[in-house]
Parts: sequence; structure tokens; C-alpha cells
Amino acid sequence: MKKQRMIFGLSLLYWGLWLAILILWMGRFVTSFLSIYLVSALRLDEGVVGTVVAMYGFGAIIGCLFGGALSDRFGRQSMIIIGEIGAAAALLVVSVLVDPVALGAALFVYGAFASLPSPAIAAYIADVVPPKRQQRAYVLQSWAINFGYAIGPIVANQLIKISYSLMFYVEAAVMIAVTILLIVFFREVRHLTTSAPAARPEGAMSRNWRRVLTDTPFLGFSLLMFGYFLVYFQSTSGLPIAMTDLGLGLGDYSVLLTINGGMLCLLQIPAMKLFARMGNSRVLVMGLAVTAIGYAVQAVAHSWGGFAIAVVLWTLGELGTFPIATTTVAAMAPATARGTYQGVYNVVWSVSIALAPLIGGWVIGGFGGRMLWIACTVVLVGVTVGLRVTKGSRDAAMAAAMGAEDDSQ
Repeated sequence: MKKQRMIFGLSLLYWGLWLAILILWMGRFVTSFLSIYLVSALRLDEGVVGTVVAMYGFGAIIGCLFGGALSDRFGRQSMIIIGEIGAAAALLVVSVLVDPVALGAALFVYGAFASLPSPAIAAYIADVVPPKRQQRAYVLQSWAINFGYAIGPIVANQLIKISYSLMFYVEAAVMIAVTILLIVFFREVRHLTTSAPAARPEGAMSRNWRRVLTDTPFLGFSLLMFGYFLVYFQSTSGLPIAMTDLGLGLGDYSVLLTINGGMLCLLQIPAMKLFARMGNSRVLVMGLAVTAIGYAVQAVAHSWGGFAIAVVLWTLGELGTFPIATTTVAAMAPATARGTYQGVYNVVWSVSIALAPLIGGWVIGGFGGRMLWIACTVVLVGVTVGLRVTKGSRDAAMAAAMGAEDDSQ
């Protein structure tokens, strides 16, 4: 095998994908502004908005289920490219629709295609990065996403001043550009002689599904993260509605998103050495505890300054949560089922995207924003305790997966 050049301890194969992720997330802003678009531009009722936005999440469930399993069966490239092209086309359709039913259907399709690449990308990183460097790889991936997330709202806010339609057109164009980059980049991956999966014999998909659905430590971890994700996605569903009800505007919300993304970009890479010393489980537990404090502050916030303090706190908690959780899933998964494991884990993410707007809209409509943030705080405390209690079973599962991979080499 030809020796790969290394940058920051990671191969060029990883960095090529990292660049594509960075560009993609700099242009991925429609979902963050979707609720505001439906309320402000299309004048839809808040309850209807929650249902329409939730359809994106339901479509994402389908995309994650098939994207992960099919990437184990046919490889990562096809799922990533099909997903990006399909999502761009669906997004253009969404931009011209005004009927809530049609919008919901189009967002379902958009969610399905947009989510196809996610488990394939996560599995690909595990394919080309040694286990000892995977935490670093996933933290850097998260940094790229967060940098894009910080820049995206600024770009979107300027586009919206001209026309809401531009927001959809620009994101679709970015997806097409990234697809071209990935097609060129993945030509080299086809010749990579690592554990990256090629076509599998018939029946391998069903074996992978049976394995993941009987993996109790993994399922328990996914269930706990489901609680966290339900709270996390209130930042793009419940938060803008609650701020609007308090008389705060689009600009106020956009700045909060930029603070969140900017802090993650500034602090995530310097925090890598600290994460490596602490260990995955400890990072997760401490991150969730700080996030819970942030949402407790949000429960008593009545001004932009109060929300800003809350965002700073739960952003500090978020620093390691996402990349360390993905690293944990990669460590628990056998090499031949990485895509399936990441797919199921991403399904939890997608179900949360679907349910969070429904739950948030219902709670705000019936009880107000303060009650939503109190409920979020309670959920986060439960998740924190659960992660601490189940640490032993996760560590044992990761050790078993590592031992099985060593035996196969």
C-alpha cells in the first residue's frame, strides 16, 4: 500500500472530505431559518409551521436508515453523491411552494436526500483514520460544521434582505459544487486498501441490522442521546418562536446562532488535548451537565442578554458532545457494520429533528417558552445521570469491538 501523506496526523483522504464538509456547511442555512421563513414570508400559523418543519425530520429518518446500511453494502461514494444531488433538486422545489401540504411533502423528500450522506461520511472517517486518532478527526469534522454554522447565518441574513428565494438557490448551488468536489476526490478512495467496505455478499445487510438491533450498550447510548437531541434542536425550532413572542427579531436570533458557531470554532480545536486526557465518557457527562445549566438560565431569560448568556453556557457544553458521541459510536461498531451503526445513530438525530418542532411548538403554544426551557433542563439532567451510570457497559462494548478488529487483521 502506498504511504499516505499526513497533515496534523491525518491523511489527505480525510482532509479532502473535511474540505467538502466545510464548504457544504457554510452554505447550509435553510433549515435554521425555515421556521422564520414560513411565519414571516408565507404567513403560516405557528402550529402549522411546526408540523411542516417536522416533515424534514421524518424524511431524514428514511435517509439515515438507508444511507448507513447501503453504504456498508455498496460503499460510501454513491450514498454521498446521490444524497447531495437529490437534496439540491428538492430544495429548489421547496423554494417555489406555498401550500403547507405540498411544502411538507417536499421537505420530507429534501430531508431524505440530505441525510443520506451523514452516516456514510461518519463511517468513511472511521475507515481511513486509525482508532487512536478518530477523536481528533471527529472533533475537526465538528469544527468544520460549526465554522460553516457560524458563517451561514450571516450569509443567509444578507440574502433574505434581497429575497428569501436566494437562500434556497445559494444552498442548492453549494450542494452541487460540493458534489463535484466529492466526485473528483473519491476517485482516489476506490483504490484505498484499508478496511473501507466494498460490495458485500448477499445477506450482509440483514446480519448488520440484527447485530446493531441487539447491541444493548449501543441502543442505550442512542436512547440517551435522543433526549439530548430533542433539547438541542429547540435552538432552531423553539428558540426563534419563543424570542419572537418576546418581541425579539430575526437579527437578534441570527446573532445568537453566530455566537454559538463562533465559540465552537474558537474553542473546539484548543480543547482537543483536554478531551484526549479526560476520556470520552467524562467529556460527555461534563458537557451535558454544563448544557443543563445553560437551559436553566434560558428558562428565566426575558431579554436578548439573558438568551445570550444561556447560549454561551450550552455552547460550552456542546464543545465535545457531538464529536465525542460520534467517536463513541465509531468505537462501538464492528468494521463491517460502521455505516449501519452510524445510520441508526443518525436516525435518532433525525427523529429528534422531526419531533423537536412539534414538541416545542405545542409546549410554547400551550404553556409558553419558559415551560419549554424548564422541561429541557429536566431532560438534560436525566441524560447526564444516564450517561454516567452506563459508562461501564459502553467501555466494555468498545473494548470488545477493538478486540474483534485486532483479531481480524
